[in-house]
Amino acid sequence: MKRISSKALAMILAGSLTAVMPTAAQAAKKKEEAAQTEQRVPSPTKAYAEGYNKTVNLLQAGDFAGAKTAYDASAGSVTAPNDMYWAGNVAIQLGSKTSDQALQKSGIQMVLDSGLASPEENSRYSFFAGQFAYQDKDYAKAVEYLQRAYEAGYRDNDIATTLAEANNNAGDSAAALKWLNTAIDDRKAAGQTVPENWFKRGAALALDAKNGTEASIWLGRLVQAYPDQTNWRDTLVVYRDGVNLTTQENLDLMRLMRQVGALKSERDYGEYVDAADPRRLPGEVVAVIDEASANGVSNSTYLNEQRKVAQGNVSGDKAGLAGAEKDARSASTGKTAAVTADAYLGYGDYAKAADLYTVALEKGSVDADEIHTRRGIARAQSGDKSGAMEDFDAVQSGNREAIADYWKLYLEKGTTAAVAAAAAAS
Repeated sequence: MKRISSKALAMILAGSLTAVMPTAAQAAKKKEEAAQTEQRVPSPTKAYAEGYNKTVNLLQAGDFAGAKTAYDASAGSVTAPNDMYWAGNVAIQLGSKTSDQALQKSGIQMVLDSGLASPEENSRYSFFAGQFAYQDKDYAKAVEYLQRAYEAGYRDNDIATTLAEANNNAGDSAAALKWLNTAIDDRKAAGQTVPENWFKRGAALALDAKNGTEASIWLGRLVQAYPDQTNWRDTLVVYRDGVNLTTQENLDLMRLMRQVGALKSERDYGEYVDAADPRRLPGEVVAVIDEASANGVSNSTYLNEQRKVAQGNVSGDKAGLAGAEKDARSASTGKTAAVTADAYLGYGDYAKAADLYTVALEKGSVDADEIHTRRGIARAQSGDKSGAMEDFDAVQSGNREAIADYWKLYLEKGTTAAVAAAAAAS
C-alpha cells in the first residue's frame, strides 16, 4: 500500500500554499479591505491583523525564525473563524519552510476548524490531517479525516488504500476490505491497472479475520487479474494453509496445483502423495513422484519410499479395474463406481473416469459435491470444458465450492505461461 512520508507531505503542502495567503500589503490597504469583505473568507480581524501582517512580512523576507516568533506572539489574538483560517495558512506555510511538522499539523487543523475552508481545501487538508494522524498511529482520527476527504472528492495518493489500512489498524477488518474494494473500483473507473499486491492484501486481511470464504474471493480476483504461475501457487497455497481441508478436498486442490505448475517443494509433493495414498491411488502417486523428480525434487527419502510402495501396488490395482467396473454398474449404490472412477482418474483414463462418476451420481449414496468436482476434473482433462464447467457449477457448498471455483477460473484464464506457450506453438 502506498504511504506518504513526512518529507513528501511537507513538499506537497509547500507547493500548494503559495497562492493561498493574501500579502501583507494587500491586508494593509483600505481599498483592498473593502474588496476582501466580499471574498469568501474575510480579512483577519483588527485584533489579529497586526500580528498577521508582521508574520507574513517576515515570512516573505525569508526570516523564518522571526516569523515564528511573531506567529507565536500573535497566537493569543486568533479567536474569530477568519483569524483561524489565515493563521492556519500561515502556520502551514511556515511549517513547510522550516520542516516543522507539528506546526503544519496545527495549521491544517485550524483551517479545518475555522469552518471557512473551501470544498477543495476541505478535501485536501482533511487528507493531510488523516495522513498525519495515521503517522501518529491515531487510527480512529485517521479514519475520520480520510473519510471526510474522500467524501469531499479527494482521490489522489490512493486515499482509499490508506483508509483500508487505517480501518484495519483501528480493528475494523470489514471496513478495511470495503475500502480496499473501493480503491480497486476507483482504479478501474479511472482506466488504471490495479496493483497485484492490493488483491493479495485483501486476501491477507480476510484470512486475518478468519474469513476463509472472503479470502477465496480475493485470491480468485488475484489470479483472474494476474494468472501467472507464481500467483496461482501463492493463491492456492495461501488458501490451502488458511482453511481446514479434508484429505479428499485437499487432493482435488493438489490436483489443480499440479495442473497449473504450482507444486514446487518436497512438502507440496509429499502432501499430494499423502492425500492420494500409494495404496489407494498408486498410479497417480507414481506419476506425481516422477514429476517431482523431473522438476528437481529428487533427493527425498520419503518420496522415494512412497514411490516403491505405490509401484508395488500398480499391477494388482490395474488388474482389478475391469471387475470393479462391472461390479460398479450392477451395484445398488454409487460407492463402488466412485472408487473405481477415482482409480481411472489417477491413471489418466479421463473418459472412463467421467463415465463412472456419472454412474455414481445416478445410483446415489455418494458425496455429490465430491463426485461433481472429480467428474469436472476428468472432463477438463479430456478437453470437455463446457461439461467441466457444468460440474463445477453444481458444487455449491463448503470448501469444495471454493475449490470448484478455482478450477473454473483455471478453465477461464489458464496460466500466462501456458498462454505464452500456446501462442509460441501456433
